[in-house]
Amino acid sequence: MSDDFLLRPLDAPPAYAAVVDRIRRAVTLGVLLPGDRLPSERTLAEGMQVSRVTVREALRVLQGEGLLLTKRGSGGTTVSPGVMAADLTDDYDGKTAEVFEVRLAVETMAARLAAERGRPADLQWLDSCQDALEASTDIHAFRRADSNFHLAVARMSGNTMLSQVIEDTRASVFSRLDRSNFPVIYESSSRGHADVIAAIKNRDPDAAAAAMAAHIEEARGEVMAVLAERGHEPRTQEAGS
Repeated sequence: MSDDFLLRPLDAPPAYAAVVDRIRRAVTLGVLLPGDRLPSERTLAEGMQVSRVTVREALRVLQGEGLLLTKRGSGGTTVSPGVMAADLTDDYDGKTAEVFEVRLAVETMAARLAAERGRPADLQWLDSCQDALEASTDIHAFRRADSNFHLAVARMSGNTMLSQVIEDTRASVFSRLDRSNFPVIYESSSRGHADVIAAIKNRDPDAAAAAMAAHIEEARGEVMAVLAERGHEPRTQEAGS
């Protein structure tokens, strides 16, 4: 009966767990880089609309995991310098191919909607993301600029569910690529982003979707080729085509 579903006990995580997830997600996406200093407890609490006690408990958990370091005095809390050097423990097999399939579906739709709904301020932010990507000199700076670009397009779509799915897919795979010292292809990423930006600026939904699809397909081919060389070739054979 329906009551069996409705009246099950709620499995609500403690408030600090949501803060832990948000900070951990920021690191895996490249929004926070190794060595970056976090905002103060008060700033985090106000921004996330939780208590400082909740923030403090979350920071304690992340410090215990080795993700964050806290220095006494004015040093504050920073992302551990070695956080991206962790050993690769997750199973690549099939996972990466599936993520790119999801990205191809949702990010092309996000680009289409961004071309229809984007505001001038959004376009300026895309340009700044592109400038940061072209100026990046290491994997961490590149990942931050790359993530900021794709998440910005997602937000421009005006669809919060699309944005969440795009954030989830990037967080699930790209942190592991970073940790295996994945050789980023700067030129192709820069070119792909530029094509998407141009289409969005021209208010051309079809061109924006096509440009994003071409960019993701090229990235998928590059990633699969590298993983195959390193012995992580996925079961999905067509993924590298």
